[in-house]
Amino acid sequence: MSALAGPSYLVTPEGTFQIRDSDEAADVVCVLTEQYADPVAEPLVALSRQQVTTRLGQRIPGDFPVEDVVAGDRQQGGTRLWWESTVQRYLGGGAAGEVDANGSPEGEASALKGEDPQEPAVAGAWPVKSQQWTDVNLSGVDQRVLLATSKGIVTPSGVVKSAALASPERLGAIVCNRRWAASSGGPAPQIWVTAEALEAIGFQIDDQIEGELPAVVADFFGCEVKYHLSGWFGCEFDSAVYGGESRAADIILMPYLMLDPSTARPMDRGIAGVEGTETELPDDEDAAVHLLGDRIAWLHSMEGTLPASRWPMVGVQLAVAKMRTAKPRPKNTSGPAPELKPCPLPKEISPTGRLINQWWGPHGVAARDGAEPGQEERPAAKVKNAPHRARGNTIDVEVDQQAAYLPSAEGLYLGYGTPDWVEPDPKVFNQPTPPFGIYQITTPAGSDLDGLHRKLPLPHPEMRWDEATTWWATTADVRHLTADPETGGAGISWAELQIDSAWVWPEQHQWLKGFGKELRSRRIEATAAGRADYESMIKAIYTSTLGRMAAVGDSAWKYPHLNLTQPAWYASVEAVTRARAMKYATRIARDFDLYPIGWWADAWFYRVPDDFDLSQLEDPLRDGVRTNGSYRIKNVNPPRS
Repeated sequence: MSALAGPSYLVTPEGTFQIRDSDEAADVVCVLTEQYADPVAEPLVALSRQQVTTRLGQRIPGDFPVEDVVAGDRQQGGTRLWWESTVQRYLGGGAAGEVDANGSPEGEASALKGEDPQEPAVAGAWPVKSQQWTDVNLSGVDQRVLLATSKGIVTPSGVVKSAALASPERLGAIVCNRRWAASSGGPAPQIWVTAEALEAIGFQIDDQIEGELPAVVADFFGCEVKYHLSGWFGCEFDSAVYGGESRAADIILMPYLMLDPSTARPMDRGIAGVEGTETELPDDEDAAVHLLGDRIAWLHSMEGTLPASRWPMVGVQLAVAKMRTAKPRPKNTSGPAPELKPCPLPKEISPTGRLINQWWGPHGVAARDGAEPGQEERPAAKVKNAPHRARGNTIDVEVDQQAAYLPSAEGLYLGYGTPDWVEPDPKVFNQPTPPFGIYQITTPAGSDLDGLHRKLPLPHPEMRWDEATTWWATTADVRHLTADPETGGAGISWAELQIDSAWVWPEQHQWLKGFGKELRSRRIEATAAGRADYESMIKAIYTSTLGRMAAVGDSAWKYPHLNLTQPAWYASVEAVTRARAMKYATRIARDFDLYPIGWWADAWFYRVPDDFDLSQLEDPLRDGVRTNGSYRIKNVNPPRS
């Protein structure tokens, strides 16, 4: 046998390889087949996409390996197929060559200090390979995240991979030697370490000085800390010390999740829950780790998303994953779509690079949970000198839009490409989908417009009742201005628009449609399942992610893969939310002669007779479900019995 006849392939659990056509390769193949190989009695079996999704218990996630084989003509679509070993390796099911959490082949003792990871180190330890809970679906997250407890190192799905940490050095050995799933430039592998696990290896939790923690962690675990925030430590471990490969990993020390909290969400501990609410992790270590694994696996089921030290870093993973599947080009164009790049506004539009038009009334200041950047304090929605409780035979009612920003973001056509100054032409707003841009407009005094009521706010916070104003409006703002007053608009026709300047993007697409649709459907599922923690996480994801789009300068995204600085997008989301609010308020005024005593962009406050049927203030259900963006009663003061 001199050379291989045609292309030959080597199929292994590690992948499929094409063998080079040479005499040396042919000789090696001959030796392998004659001396070390047995004939295969049955054909190799590959799994179809449908079979793979059945094994995974979910649709194929974004980090799943590419297909091993394509049957048929790839140009005509083809059929993707995966080897059984590929699926098992992804699930951590013990494929050939699988290593345990220490980086040692399963069943072999760890070479690290002579310790056998298969033997329980303490009384009550979890047996290796046991499954401590069965209500979390097996998924690829087991190959990206580990939970280190005082009883063992376990995956989110409950599989015990090895004994508990017995020394600080074990952590580096795990990071460098474990076979982690590829992340394609995304988040690093994660190891969550409980307080009990830290105490067991001698880490002094109490009395640490926050500013010195990175150095303490680096010295204790023998690594280099590249960044740290709220208990998250981005660590690099050297293969020269631990063997395997030098790797970076996020080490999350759970006792320190409360450090350096978000100013907008000071009680939020990320996926560990909101302090002081039912979403907070329980005190019991076993119960806390079980619930933590459940939440991590649930989050990962959304396009391979992983937890992070801040919710915007979680949301952007999902947003970017959904954008990859979008088809932003018009049908009559060819070639790749322009790259989506951060786009702060030019100084001619905004000296700060962003466009925030906060809408509230009538006056006062009060903090609000979940506020966005620049909105940590929002004016309170109550009239001057109004008592805390309702007066006389009346009650105060707060109604708000359910998940207000999701439907706004989902339906919007948002700009991309490189924007440029163009000659203003009001005729573009006579089109079904006018171009996405920011327009310098002059609006007349509200008193000069027909159909507006003084007891309702003007459609936009830059407008004034007694004078004309000039301001920068998004496309969504202008569309709201041209809507009829009966539906909450200003009633300005496109023909009378006074546009002085325009900064317009060349293309537009529903970039956030997939992001909004995914979170909207998950929210419905969470509500039906009674999972308040899931609902809280969903709200944190979309509010923080959309809000961070308006951030520029020192507050902008600080990590390379986060590129969603789009203040014009966020201003547009606010505009659509505001337009929906005005449509609701005008309906309530028309139907019940009720006018608000205060408002935010997504909420109204009414004072009504105590015998008023409050259900009339809620939007009707659709198919028995209250949809995102519809109004529901949030608070009643004083509460009704």
